[in-house]
Amino acid sequence: MNRALAVLALAAPLVACGEPDAPAAPEPAPAPSPLPTEPAVAASAGLGPAGSTPPRYVGRWAASEGYCAGGAWTFRRDGLSTAGEVSCDFEGVAVVDDGYEIAARCVAESPPTPHRMHLSFGPGDRTMVVSGGPFANPPPLIRCGD
Repeated sequence: MNRALAVLALAAPLVACGEPDAPAAPEPAPAPSPLPTEPAVAASAGLGPAGSTPPRYVGRWAASEGYCAGGAWTFRRDGLSTAGEVSCDFEGVAVVDDGYEIAARCVAESPPTPHRMHLSFGPGDRTMVVSGGPFANPPPLIRCGD
């Protein structure tokens, strides 16, 4: 009997502690912070309200004219989609000296993830280079005739 009381006396503090804390869930990745856009610069770059002049990147772009029919990337004011099943929603667009800096949330065979990308343009806005984002070394793009 004394032995049973001793076991109970040792077990009582453990019962009072309750269950151990579960491991903390990992913190979600921070959302990209929207990029600031000066109103005067935004209006002149086509980033103003819907119905104003669209930004230079809006349209269909491809690695060559041969891809314009079935492999073009479609850039909208608020996002992009590719024939390779990548899509991005633009959460902030800022005009910079050679193009645009964009905070985006992209889906590329994975859950949506935050990205930053840079769009720069060649002479006459006929070519565009995309840097960053979910793309690994994308080719320079040419504007497709719409």
